[in-house]
Amino acid sequence: MQCWICGEPASSGEHKLKASDLRAQFKNISQQKPLYLHTQARKNLRIGSIKKSRALKSSVLLCHDCNTNLTAPYDKAWEKLSKHLRNAKGLRKGIIVKISKFFPGCTKQGMLNVHLYFVKLFGCAIKEQGIPIDIGPFQQSILTGIAHPKVRIAIGVNKSMTTGSSDLELASLNGKPAFATWFYVTGCIAVNIMYAEPTERRQGLIGAWHPSTISKRIALLEY
Repeated sequence: MQCWICGEPASSGEHKLKASDLRAQFKNISQQKPLYLHTQARKNLRIGSIKKSRALKSSVLLCHDCNTNLTAPYDKAWEKLSKHLRNAKGLRKGIIVKISKFFPGCTKQGMLNVHLYFVKLFGCAIKEQGIPIDIGPFQQSILTGIAHPKVRIAIGVNKSMTTGSSDLELASLNGKPAFATWFYVTGCIAVNIMYAEPTERRQGLIGAWHPSTISKRIALLEY
């Protein structure tokens, strides 16, 4: 299999939820203390290792360089933001989060890297689920470190406390992809990642941000 990002031979699986998020939520997973995964296809799938379980990873593979080197800053940026949000007290809808505290002196770059982390996961979902969205701009964003112009992100409080990632839902207009959305949920934090054509004015886009518009603060939503 070829890496969908660069085309080189691929052998590395990408976690659908970052391993650090899973460890923070479920602590020490082992064969003696397993995690049970629920999907539409199967319930109670026993997980004895977060690192080794294929069930927690996308079936679409990446090459070692893309997964370990190229995208490492993107992974680390989300890991940092996720940790700070997870450990914050009094999170609720409408609260203003000062992201400049998490990325002092480099807020825009930090949030660009967070954006690119979800662009990577979005691309994996597109390839895995066979969604008819052009993968080219996703590849270029990751390879060049430039934001995808049509991907926006909203961060909110998850009231259900369910951890997992949803399937990607697509809406088309005149036979062409116009809007797509999916959720990444880790404990009390929910992230809505959206692909939207410039003409889209959907409710879900209210409160969403793009690296070109991000400020030093964001208001949390509620999901």
